Amino acid sequence: MTTTRANRLAIVGGPIVAFVLGAATSSIRDQLGATNVGIALAIVVAAAALVSRGAALTTAVAAALTFNFFHAKPYHSLRISDSRDVAIVALLAVLGLVISDITAWRRRREAIAHRQDRAVEAPTTIGALVAGVHPVGVVWPAVVNAILDQLSLADCGVVLDQPTNLPIISRSVGRTPEGDDAFVLPAKGASIAIQLPGSSPAQGPGPTLGYLVVMPPPGMTSLTVERRVLLALADHLAIALSYGDRPFDPADNGKAVK
Repeated sequence: MTTTRANRLAIVGGPIVAFVLGAATSSIRDQLGATNVGIALAIVVAAAALVSRGAALTTAVAAALTFNFFHAKPYHSLRISDSRDVAIVALLAVLGLVISDITAWRRRREAIAHRQDRAVEAPTTIGALVAGVHPVGVVWPAVVNAILDQLSLADCGVVLDQPTNLPIISRSVGRTPEGDDAFVLPAKGASIAIQLPGSSPAQGPGPTLGYLVVMPPPGMTSLTVERRVLLALADHLAIALSYGDRPFDPADNGKAVK
């Protein structure tokens, strides 16, 4: 079962399970007690929240309304007269979002840790690959995937003119004595020139084809990336965009123009 399918099932199935549970226990509410029913519904909400934020939202709303309708006095009404029931309904309404946010944060941290582990192992992995003779079509993607692990959380785009509202990422800043060149990418992003190499080192870089804009994804205030990885991405873009007999123009939907 794919993640997308599981998400869809949870979005639809979570509210159904919450409604069926609340309705089925309404006939024995006096024996069970409202608190126990609330705990049972909270478990359903928590299970849905582990799947996705969408499933958490739909299930939490369904659970809150179901408890209110079947187990909060006056029964079979959306009005509530008991302050304890108000607290249970409010808890069910927000529980899913809280758990889904915590789960998403944990998954992001695990993904970051996994990428960092792969980055540490990259020299050994790539070294073993290039120790033999392999097709370029195998080696190049492996190398690119290894260096882009650092940027997998970022969003990017290409513009023709230099953005005046974004900081420029320098190509000349050196590394620390430990070899670290990481920096914090601000929430609004930053840009770096996409330049062709010059004909000789003395002439410096070649013409600028545009500017690569890199930013954290929505919801992240900042992102730590390595400068050399951004340089590698910009240089790969320069190579790709320089093909053909017409210059690249991002304003023309990414097509080369006359």
